[in-house]
Amino acid sequence: MSTPASTSAAPTGTATTAPAPPAAKPPRLREIDGLRGLAIVVIAVYHLWFDRVSGGVDVFLLLSGFFITASLLRSVEKTGSVRPLAFAARIVRRIFPPALVVAAATVLMTVVWLPRATWNQQLGDILASALYYGNWNLALHSVDYLSSNNGASIVQHYWSMGVQAQFYVLWPILIAAAAWLAARARWSRRRVLAAAFALVFAASFAFALWETATNQAFAYFDLRARLWQFAAGGLLAVALPRLRAAAASTDAPQARWTAALLGWAGVAVLLGAGCFLDSTAFPGLAALWPVGGACAVVIAASLSPGGGAGRLLNARPVQWLGDLSYTLYLWHWPILVCYLTATGRDTATVLGGLGILAAAALLAWATHWALEQRLPATGLGQRSLRGAFALGAASLALVLVSYAALSWYITVERDRLAEAVADPAVYPGAAALAEGLETPDAPFAPSTLEAAEDYDPALSGRCNQTMEGYEPIRCDFAGGELVQSATPAAEATATVVMYGGSKIWQWLPAVLHAADARNWHVIAYTKNACIIETGQEALGEERYRSCAAWNDAVVAELGEIRPDLVLTYGSRVGYEAYETFPDYTDRYEQLLATGAAVVALRDTPSPRFDIPLCVDLNGHKSNECTVDRASYYDEGAFEALEVPSGIHKVDLIDYICGPRVCPPVVGNILVYRDDAHMTNTYAATLGPYLEAELAAALAEPAAG
Repeated sequence: MSTPASTSAAPTGTATTAPAPPAAKPPRLREIDGLRGLAIVVIAVYHLWFDRVSGGVDVFLLLSGFFITASLLRSVEKTGSVRPLAFAARIVRRIFPPALVVAAATVLMTVVWLPRATWNQQLGDILASALYYGNWNLALHSVDYLSSNNGASIVQHYWSMGVQAQFYVLWPILIAAAAWLAARARWSRRRVLAAAFALVFAASFAFALWETATNQAFAYFDLRARLWQFAAGGLLAVALPRLRAAAASTDAPQARWTAALLGWAGVAVLLGAGCFLDSTAFPGLAALWPVGGACAVVIAASLSPGGGAGRLLNARPVQWLGDLSYTLYLWHWPILVCYLTATGRDTATVLGGLGILAAAALLAWATHWALEQRLPATGLGQRSLRGAFALGAASLALVLVSYAALSWYITVERDRLAEAVADPAVYPGAAALAEGLETPDAPFAPSTLEAAEDYDPALSGRCNQTMEGYEPIRCDFAGGELVQSATPAAEATATVVMYGGSKIWQWLPAVLHAADARNWHVIAYTKNACIIETGQEALGEERYRSCAAWNDAVVAELGEIRPDLVLTYGSRVGYEAYETFPDYTDRYEQLLATGAAVVALRDTPSPRFDIPLCVDLNGHKSNECTVDRASYYDEGAFEALEVPSGIHKVDLIDYICGPRVCPPVVGNILVYRDDAHMTNTYAATLGPYLEAELAAALAEPAAG
């Protein structure tokens, strides 16, 4: 991945209070092209065969900071301004056509090679990448409980493009502000810039250390935790003239030996960083190694061009890879994702990886020739600011048109099935098991195109507490709809509370069916990945402390509400081999003390693999997507579970699983939207059966 500025060293000269003469553009350092060639090699190799972070992207971020700083500094010294529009036009001409043409191609690749279950996710990621906020999109997904089952994004590598685009916006502002301050205070421009870059480096690196320790998945994509790498490049650009001057005053053989040692050490660090560094330590301490190694290579090349490691970096194959680094970076990842999906592998085989590299290199060369060589040579979009931005808009339009076309197809399919599923004779869902119905052949619903999003929108909105949140969030439902008032309607016959995590919330369609039929007022308190067991605060982790505090606060609110019934957990089926029974006794006693009837609902199976994805790859009748019921449940265990008097145990598993297996599709309705949670569509068909159990519990006198 190359940078939009020229591959040259930083300019010489120091700003003074008097107008400085225009800074001459230093000779091109070919070793930096070779450095980019090595960086893209380690990125591809570690992605293909080791599924690890290599540090190669960190090198690209450093070089972006180096080149952009040098380019903007030359502009300031020559014209007195960063010339933001001219700078933006150069960026658009350089990065938009290749990046957006490849992004548009990934839409086609998604349709041809990736399962339909992933299309919505991929489309969202492609759009975010095309609009250059892909890093934030991925960061949010990394901590989104509902997105935890997402597969690899076909444009995941575009996160670095988003980070760089945001840097391109911030850096001219910083340099312009520093130049203005230097002029006002009559200070050295380069010293002010060095101080500004050092401040950014220190603040960003400190933030990166903190965020990597507390939330590494988010930190990896966070611009704030990456700015120090750009700042390191800026410091290098400002310091390089002084380093060259110092080297010129020393003994020539000694300078050559020093440069050779630096260069080879930098190359060794770059090639080996991925082997020895912990991937979960990026972008904190671990990222210092590839950044430091790249700095060493650039300094060595400036002090002794062509010497030491320059012999390797100037070799024709390495230079060729450097020329293709940007387009090769763009192409290698989507080809790898398609290969891994088609083969079901986690990493490539030796031959498979070589095939991926060959295909990526061919496409990279074609893209480089067409968009980085021939397009500029035609003059199209090259001669004016308006032309540059028109070229960028046209490139973006390719992605938007592709995105719109596939979105339209998904919408048409969704609407077609939504109309069909209204016929209970064709789509009986749970009734097929409950009543032994024969169901006609029909496409199952929801389709895998929309299964992942087939949950109540409130689950990801204001009605559900996050894994980190402490405070209860109350949502009230009446007449099957979310309502603003927390006061039950006068005609409501009972107040029913849903209390637990997402495995309780998934029953909302069934509860609302019962509430609509019996005129109940429904209140929901849910929190992601939180069970109701007491004593979790002793486990130490933040999510357990927040879960414990949330539980206590909800129970306190229930004591004030005095509901008629509370629906909560009766068991837990997670990723363990069998159903488990956490000790809910103390919590049950607290709930009973509110005067409510308490229904302990047996947990639904967690298949432990993504059901829509499996169905896409193998078909919904395949044994690959069907799990033996015995692998979830020890039959008789729930019936034998001892609970306090007044707790009503409810088991609806016979309406989800058959006698021996739990199929992915029941009554022509897809049961699961991911690897653990029911689709809204299927949960709604469980309404009559849950209604009967809740009504029976309400008919019995509550304990206390």
